[in-house]
Amino acid sequence: MKSIYYKILFFNFLIAALLGVLLRSTFVFPIEGITFLYVLHAHSHLALLGWLYLLVYVLFAAYFAPHTPKEHQFYRRLFWITQVAVIGMALTFPFQGYAAASICFSTLHILCSYGFVYRLWTRNSFANRQEALLVKSALFFMFFSTLGVWFLGPAIGMMGKSGTFFQLCIQFFLHFQFDGWFFTAFIALLFAKFVPQGIDNQRFNRFYFMWITSVLLTYALAVSWFVQVPVLYYINGVGVVLQTIALGYFIPPLFQQFRVKQRKKTPWVAGLLLFAGVCLAIRIGVQVLTLVESLAASLRGLRSWIVGFIHLNMLGIFTALGVALLIEEGKLALNRWTKMGCICLFVGFVSTEAVLGLQGTQQFLRLLILDSGTYAIALFWFSLLLPLGVGGILKGYFKG
Repeated sequence: MKSIYYKILFFNFLIAALLGVLLRSTFVFPIEGITFLYVLHAHSHLALLGWLYLLVYVLFAAYFAPHTPKEHQFYRRLFWITQVAVIGMALTFPFQGYAAASICFSTLHILCSYGFVYRLWTRNSFANRQEALLVKSALFFMFFSTLGVWFLGPAIGMMGKSGTFFQLCIQFFLHFQFDGWFFTAFIALLFAKFVPQGIDNQRFNRFYFMWITSVLLTYALAVSWFVQVPVLYYINGVGVVLQTIALGYFIPPLFQQFRVKQRKKTPWVAGLLLFAGVCLAIRIGVQVLTLVESLAASLRGLRSWIVGFIHLNMLGIFTALGVALLIEEGKLALNRWTKMGCICLFVGFVSTEAVLGLQGTQQFLRLLILDSGTYAIALFWFSLLLPLGVGGILKGYFKG
């Protein structure tokens, strides 16, 4: 795909980051006429569907779609229709939240994703069986996650927005988007890039079975926040253990192949992959902590930890991996602006994560380390680094 498509990705990312700064500014400099929840919906939809979804879209099209003029034309047209849906959400959610217009654009995005799934499922250029299994599993989870969205209407009609059914539908969508669709998608991309010949079949089969099973079982944690059934904690525990073992099967051959090819890699690619690896280790550590029932039960009320965990996945793991792959593929020029942008982006991420982590720890331990006003000010100023970083990377595209 041409550079304009990658510029649009980062433009969506920039708008999402600016909306995030606006959200955090409301705790420091209250702004009249701003509805926090509406802006939050816009921020989350642009970050998830305008940035991360389209990032995987262009990488999947580049790696796994047949390289023919007809296929290129299909993915270009579908990209622009999807971008129309993203722009529509950006223009409607901040002003009206979930209403007729914003729901229409959200529905259009889902229908576009179905077209993407069908096309890549039926017409592809997979290198081997392992690659095909991973990509199709990711596509399945993307489709599967949207079932939670379709059930929102009946959930509201039956129990209202505050009901358990509604909350479970939201968590269903988010869980299978993050752990199912995006996580499996990036595993497939790493396989295709660094282990194109695949790994030992027995090793892969064990990894694949445990990974897919863990994705299904760890949904139990979100369910346990709304349904008080003790067995859910044990189901989540089994899922966490399986996921940890699965990654233990996956990471060593990936690291071994990366070391073999390391001389051809820029230090920036290696640094971004290492950064994503550290964030993945932190994620695994956090998931292991949920094996403690009292802590797992407390997570629902610790909003700062929940936000921090979402950002850990979106920025620390997925964005770092995505930028590394774009640089590696020559889709992102590694110039001064790009380097400065990456530094600002990830310093801003680490800083805000530290503040969110400290705030959540204070709430969990019922201590008074810093007052809420200090946290709000720190989050706001550190958050400014995020759009600055994305803007720097975007500037790098125009300079490159």
